[in-house]
Amino acid sequence: MPPIESRAGLDSRAGTSLFLKRWLRNPFSMGAVVPSGRLLAEAMARTTLAEMTGRDGHVIELGAGTGEVTKGLLAAGIPADRLALVEREPELASFLRRHFVGPQIVEGDAARLPKILAEQGIGSVSAVVSSLPLLSLPADVVRGIVHGVFEALPRGGALVQFTYGPSQPVPRTLTQELRLVGTRGPRIWRNVPPAVVWTFRRPAGA
Repeated sequence: MPPIESRAGLDSRAGTSLFLKRWLRNPFSMGAVVPSGRLLAEAMARTTLAEMTGRDGHVIELGAGTGEVTKGLLAAGIPADRLALVEREPELASFLRRHFVGPQIVEGDAARLPKILAEQGIGSVSAVVSSLPLLSLPADVVRGIVHGVFEALPRGGALVQFTYGPSQPVPRTLTQELRLVGTRGPRIWRNVPPAVVWTFRRPAGA
């Protein structure tokens, strides 16, 4: 039975309220009006668990927000001491610290991922799971994030990323530049809005 690492009484309504407040301040940094739904979080967790199996090191969650995907990762059985949450917004990072024990919570910019991991003493990474709104971020920021992710990942390691859009969330120019292979999951129609989970990896020989 997986350890229960989120504090009892975690209030989803409080998380949704905080998420909405952040969205009203800066819609493009949040990507959606409400946090990821349970079915999407479960799909992200299943995919991440499959990708980390047989690999040592941490699972890095980028843009952890109010922890909806985090709860899915923990419920899927990913050990809390192998989970590091990266959140840029101080208010959201503070929310995560109040409601989760066990995962390492890092307040920092995902575009600086290799430096952040070095500062935190995280030497190896088994998978990266991201809720960042890549399609709405500036191109240079997306480029920095994706390059940093694949600098941190071992060859064959995967980035798990969801999108609400009809096309892949990592620009094709970047997948070609880094020789990434993208795999599209089924659309989760019952999420609001409907979403798709993608995995991107750089094959060992690329």
